[in-house]
Amino acid sequence: MLRDTIIEKGNIEVKFNENGFDGNRLSMINVEVEDPLSSLPEIYSIDKTVKTALILTAGDGTRLRPLTDDKPKSMIKIWGVPILERLLHNLKQSGITRAVIVVGYKSHVIKEYFGYEWQGLEIEYRDAKNFEDGLLTSAVLGKGVINERFVFVLGDTIFETETIKRAMKTSGDLVVGVRNEHIDESVGAFVVDGNAIADIGMLKDMVRWNRVVTGLTVCAPVFLDAISECVEAGNYDRPSAMQLMIEKGFEVNAFDMTNDAWWESDDHEDLKRCKDEIFQMSWRKRFVKNDMNIFKRIFNLPISLPLTRFVAMTNIKPNHLTVISLCVALLACLAFVLGQFVAGGVLCYACAMVDAIDGKISRLKLMESSVGSFLDSVVDRVTEIAIVSSLSYGIYVKTGNVSTFLIGFLASIAWLGRFYLKELFIDKAGMEGWKKIRSIQYGLVGHRDVSFFVTMICCIMGYPIISLIWMAFFGNLLSLCKLYRFFKYFAVYS
Repeated sequence: MLRDTIIEKGNIEVKFNENGFDGNRLSMINVEVEDPLSSLPEIYSIDKTVKTALILTAGDGTRLRPLTDDKPKSMIKIWGVPILERLLHNLKQSGITRAVIVVGYKSHVIKEYFGYEWQGLEIEYRDAKNFEDGLLTSAVLGKGVINERFVFVLGDTIFETETIKRAMKTSGDLVVGVRNEHIDESVGAFVVDGNAIADIGMLKDMVRWNRVVTGLTVCAPVFLDAISECVEAGNYDRPSAMQLMIEKGFEVNAFDMTNDAWWESDDHEDLKRCKDEIFQMSWRKRFVKNDMNIFKRIFNLPISLPLTRFVAMTNIKPNHLTVISLCVALLACLAFVLGQFVAGGVLCYACAMVDAIDGKISRLKLMESSVGSFLDSVVDRVTEIAIVSSLSYGIYVKTGNVSTFLIGFLASIAWLGRFYLKELFIDKAGMEGWKKIRSIQYGLVGHRDVSFFVTMICCIMGYPIISLIWMAFFGNLLSLCKLYRFFKYFAVYS
């Protein structure tokens, strides 16, 4: 305990007054500073950088049996990925470099899966003995090993990266995620004066409340002292420590999460909802509103989404799909060369559909990587040129028209030109610049999926030359439009 402790630094003297537990509010006495502008910031600057997370995953998950008969509920897989792994992935993406994980039931499963270092994230385990008594009996184990501002979460919950980042930037000794809704048997909060919290407790015990509390909090290390004091008094529920922080005069603020995704897995119904919502999020998060065009709604998503669900239940990885897409494209090329245009057209669009699901699988199973992205981009370019070349050759063999090669050459220039212009622009103006000039409205006619779909339809109808003309005309037209927009952008922003 700190009692009237005096800390002297240079000619600044600061007194800490004890109000119940270590690290409480400080007051300054007898301050004599020669240069206040240079000296005060050294004392009062607060490092809000959050690098540590405290994760509680000791419970036995009785409501999720038989799935938890041989593992903790945080290790239940959603689309092939354990819940805890999804949480750790998003924490790492948020800037967390160290995770203190409190384990209990079937702890060996977690330790063997993650070890003491996972994808660059340092992991430290604390073993809970009496985790059945309440959350705080697990949380108190963070005391002594966490001495800086930290994220506090439950191991069976998942929050998106952007949500965690925003919470970490919110000021307060205790930042509590809240939602403007009603959830039975949950923790409630009474938020006043913008985002200050006046009371926290179980809804059934609260006289006044206007928000429900989520499982995401960002805490100063003093919160661990509040937890310790509650445990010593026999109060083992999380709201007890939060309310104690309020009573002690600490700054307890709400962080609004009403419009943010929040997944918890208390029972089988929760698990089903998580599975459905995470699947939807995995493919929707890449699209802006204009991406959801009529072609995707009618011809793409009705095929690619069921395929994604099926593949997600297998051990097929995104890079496998990239290679499969290339193989299907080469089969399409062989069919074109042999004059089998109908088969070639169908295989051409099948190649596009396989390519459409590799990105969805990578996001769904947390398998996104620079290597995978590079491989996918290279295979796409090889596929486009190979299909145009083989289609041109097949049409020439059938018609004897040499001009077919000129059209094919122009189509190849269109594919390579648009890709090169895009990458060159991003290199000079950055991704934010690209987003400003990106246009989906007129770009639809030259989209890869649309071009391959047109190829299939034209081949089935017996006019494969039309698909070549389509790719050559609209592809180069779009390249010229992009070039114009690029110059216009640089004229405005440079």
